[in-house]
Amino acid sequence: MEITFKYKDKIITTPNLEKKLKRMKLSIDDIEIINNPIIKKEPESGVEDYMLNKRQIIVRSTEDDIRRVCFVDENKGLPTIYELFKKNIWNPETKTGIKYLTPEFLMTMYYEP
Repeated sequence: MEITFKYKDKIITTPNLEKKLKRMKLSIDDIEIINNPIIKKEPESGVEDYMLNKRQIIVRSTEDDIRRVCFVDENKGLPTIYELFKKNIWNPETKTGIKYLTPEFLMTMYYEP
């Protein structure tokens, strides 16, 4: 738990008050402790913010046995395989993307029912 204190009109926050005072060559009488408000966290739903309003789909290929889990917007229709992976397609000139993810490989991919 971090502690906030005031010393010579400066506000300082530290996780270890004793260590900080020792380093600054001060005593507890030299500072004024500022009450830290306790921040209550809302209970987590178990779903990250980027996962809200998303649905899970599984994409496979006839070339391998890998199940690729993707999350797409619930409010939009199912994107094409190309739209889903276009940012990851391998570009041999810039050597960016996923090496095996070529336009030819995309043709072997399908949505798992």
